Amino acid sequence: MRFNERGKLVQPVKPVRLILGEPCRAIDSPIGQDETYNEPHRHEYWEIVWCQDDYGKQSIDFVEYPNKAGRFFTITPGQVHQSDMTSNNVRLLVFAHGFVETNKRSTQLVDSVFSIRGNRLPYLDCDQQSNEYLLPIFTLIQEECVREDCDWALVESLINCFLRYLLRYSTSNVEKGEERDPRVGQVIELIDQHYKTEKSCQFYADALAITNKRINEIVKAELGKTVTQLIHDRVILEANRDLAFSNKTIKTIALELGFADPAYFSRFYRSNMKESPAQFRLRCVDSATL
Repeated sequence: MRFNERGKLVQPVKPVRLILGEPCRAIDSPIGQDETYNEPHRHEYWEIVWCQDDYGKQSIDFVEYPNKAGRFFTITPGQVHQSDMTSNNVRLLVFAHGFVETNKRSTQLVDSVFSIRGNRLPYLDCDQQSNEYLLPIFTLIQEECVREDCDWALVESLINCFLRYLLRYSTSNVEKGEERDPRVGQVIELIDQHYKTEKSCQFYADALAITNKRINEIVKAELGKTVTQLIHDRVILEANRDLAFSNKTIKTIALELGFADPAYFSRFYRSNMKESPAQFRLRCVDSATL
């Protein structure tokens, strides 16, 4: 048996699996589902992890973040997630890609909550007042999802309401009313589309019809990094995902990421990660079997 710092028996947190015809789930306690969150897993759906206390942590794309009461972790399709065994006291809201994003307004809402443009950490912190609004909506979603005659259009509307209140009562990461240069989001989106083939800042500057100097000024002012650093971050992230979750050889990963010379990829990786691709892969295997 294993106990947390409060002397409470720890059970492994289980994940939610979406099945065909069931595009959303809302769960008060994830215990009792099919798989444990203490094993790394790659998301193919949107997920919100709503922390009820300060115990445990979440690992998202290989970076660890502490749990905090009132913290809402926002995990996007494609991200790698792992929850430690003390992270039991959470609520989960998961919904399929495309279930809520049915028009431009709702797509923008999901983008804002889940920080698709990469301008904040993968969580929102809310004050205590948020419970007054978020908990009743969560309960309505939960109750509707388990009805035999579930009205999924109603669930979609309720999720939109939940996300809007979540943004309203968020107290962290993004300053309310702060004006952001829309070109930063455009750069992030372009990098996500072309990072495997276009690793030159000039490509992205040309796409936005501005100079190299200006695009770097805009991006660095908001994100604290140059365009080249953002490209490198995206390449490393995808490399880490492949190293941790595929059987591809390092040579294959290098070629798929646009490196003609696997040796150069290994030097590039080591320069950014301070370890070799093989060492990272071995570390992932070791951590999963402890």
